Amino acid sequence: MRPLTIIVNLKHYEKSSGARAGDFLKLFRNLSVPDGCEVNFALNPIDIRIAADFPQLTFISQHVDPVSYGAHTGHISMESLKGLGIKGSIINHSERRLNPDTIRDTVLRAKEIDFQITVCCESPEEVRQFSSLEPYSIAYEPPELIGGNVSVTTSRPEIIKETAEICHSKSVKLLVGAGIKNRSDVSKSIELGADGVLLASGVVLSNNPLDTLNSLIVNL
Repeated sequence: MRPLTIIVNLKHYEKSSGARAGDFLKLFRNLSVPDGCEVNFALNPIDIRIAADFPQLTFISQHVDPVSYGAHTGHISMESLKGLGIKGSIINHSERRLNPDTIRDTVLRAKEIDFQITVCCESPEEVRQFSSLEPYSIAYEPPELIGGNVSVTTSRPEIIKETAEICHSKSVKLLVGAGIKNRSDVSKSIELGADGVLLASGVVLSNNPLDTLNSLIVNL
């Protein structure tokens, strides 16, 4: 099976953000990642600096702006994130949508400094639109399924196939999310053509986040 990419979005849940973020990440100190599997934890930007306390884990940001150093009050630059060991970022999540021009500028800026951008998309039309920019990856998440118990692999299997074909024609990775909760969901996503999954509540809010994540990445 081809390499698997997983993003675990910590969102802004109370148990995984702010003063509790460090304790939450300690749960993953013994995470075992098989060869060929890439696991990234997406941190809220206010928590980025704690990444240095967990050198065995890989981190991306939940947002970044298409700016460099300069007079950009309140913005988050790729240079600052890279300097802190952060290799990429999610953008355009359904909980923080961006306009198309900002998405374009962010992807193009990221290519200049080798920063990995994952563009979240809500529809095949958006997948087609933004995959043409050739970001590092596209994450397809139907917004009505986010945080629910119905997996995108069950509800939208034909669209996963379609979006995989679109992305692969541009040499862009496709991740799928929304309702991904178990090994079967991940396996089905890969069978349908995806390169990985975007996870959040299924891991973060589970009773045992480490066991849950391990169950999704081991022996796939």
